[in-house]
Amino acid sequence: MKTTRLSAALALAVCLVGASNGSAATTSVNSGSLGAAGNGSNADAVTLNNPGALAAAGDLSAGYAGGANTTIPHNSALNPASGSPFTIEFWTKPTELVNDSLGPSPVFNRVTASPRSGWVFFQRSPSTGFNFLMYNGDGSNAAKNITGGAYSLNAWNHVVVTWDGSNPTMYVNGVNAAAVVTGTPSGIYNASNAATFSIGAYDTGSNPFTGFVDETAFYATALTPAQILAHYNAASNPTAGVYSGLVQADGAIVYLQNVPEPTTGALALLGLAATLRRRRA
Repeated sequence: MKTTRLSAALALAVCLVGASNGSAATTSVNSGSLGAAGNGSNADAVTLNNPGALAAAGDLSAGYAGGANTTIPHNSALNPASGSPFTIEFWTKPTELVNDSLGPSPVFNRVTASPRSGWVFFQRSPSTGFNFLMYNGDGSNAAKNITGGAYSLNAWNHVVVTWDGSNPTMYVNGVNAAAVVTGTPSGIYNASNAATFSIGAYDTGSNPFTGFVDETAFYATALTPAQILAHYNAASNPTAGVYSGLVQADGAIVYLQNVPEPTTGALALLGLAATLRRRRA
């Protein structure tokens, strides 16, 4: 009888932990130097039990659709002064075909209300690539607006933008995407003092992206082309920790690997299972 109760408790605990990796609300723990201040809060509909971009066994990615998102509250470390360098890096696997007039946003760090500040990525058609905008604080006008990096639908794509304090440069799948200037940008980039960092949609859930995002990282430096290529190549290494070790060594302050904390209920049941095991012993 004791064995039956123990097995049932363990099974229920495992089931709930599994649910926390599926559609239940979770926290994706930040492995970057910013610590808990960079943790990502996942909306209920974000799924975290999807195969990830890395070849190492056990890698998981976050799945998004319908406005589900992962958010990090505003933090000045994620919004350095306009002239200070930074890098944003992520892997994305878009699963919905879009045209160039649509704007799914896989990664977002903007104040949308006028005057706009911060920056945002948009997914365009596969042949057009990704669009990266940086706002100038004058209504909805952009200081920088670049587009490039043809990508594959239903496949993993490594996307990086570096900002050197004057100009952004886009890399897709390890190489400079030769992104072209879009529209008529003007003025100086206006870093945000209020933006919420969001993955999978705007912070409000609008402009939803459909697909998967993995290994999102933010650095307070501009990574070099050699570092970016090394990250891309490391993803195919089957040894666990090779990719993450590079990201951390290169100074990521936010690094979300989509390994969530179990829900409170799951932790409680795991504690119950441990208690029953001790009693049985």
